[in-house]
Amino acid sequence: MADVESPVQVGFAEFMARLMSEVFDSVITSQIDQEQRYAEMLASAALTEEAYASQQISDSDVAGEVSGLFPPRPEDKDKPSAIYSGSPYFPDKKNQIESPSLLAVLGIKLNKEDLMAEGEELFLTQGAVDAVSGHVRIKMAEIHLGLVKQIISRGLPRVVVDSGRINGKLTFHLTESTQNQALESETRETVAPGMEAKVGSMAKASVLSASGKSIFTLPKARILPNVKLMVKQADDTSPQSSQVKANVYGEVEITFKTIT
Repeated sequence: MADVESPVQVGFAEFMARLMSEVFDSVITSQIDQEQRYAEMLASAALTEEAYASQQISDSDVAGEVSGLFPPRPEDKDKPSAIYSGSPYFPDKKNQIESPSLLAVLGIKLNKEDLMAEGEELFLTQGAVDAVSGHVRIKMAEIHLGLVKQIISRGLPRVVVDSGRINGKLTFHLTESTQNQALESETRETVAPGMEAKVGSMAKASVLSASGKSIFTLPKARILPNVKLMVKQADDTSPQSSQVKANVYGEVEITFKTIT
């Protein structure tokens, strides 16, 4: 049976600190990702068409392009395109148009080595298929590389988070000093030896991870120091929701601004 996730109860101060910390992490991660993509585009723009084709154009992309340029004919049956080893080839003659039309579409003129004959009929060899795929790959690389260079010459846009707003529905209730003392006791157990006196004197409130270790601490409130405001995600589907006794059911709105 899958584990059922339930809302977690945490101090309001710790909740706000953790929320803003994760907002900061998401903004920084987005900026790093944009810079990495910018660097990748600059590196791609410096490549030759052949190098770009081998690094950036996949076989599946080439197969899709070949299928679009040379769609299957009635005689190709279930093949994805008209270009495959053994495909019937009809050269350009007085009363006959080339099919597949390699010269008109790609500028490719096949040699005798690219064709195999059975009586008067001609068929494409694997060498011809590879030649067509290679020309298509280079042609795609030429187009893509031109677009990359054009975008860089105009200047790459960057998405910057300058402001935002977070809304969340929570249940609020107050706890007395007994739970505060328990939190302080857990905090003392997670700090290094020699720090117990300092933690005890400052009376820190701690956010605990799933393993029970302290993530960070916040100073205890000076107003009503023995009373702590606790919050919990509002979720009526939680198995424990019927047991929650909340003093207030409301909504928190946080407006933030990015300063660089």
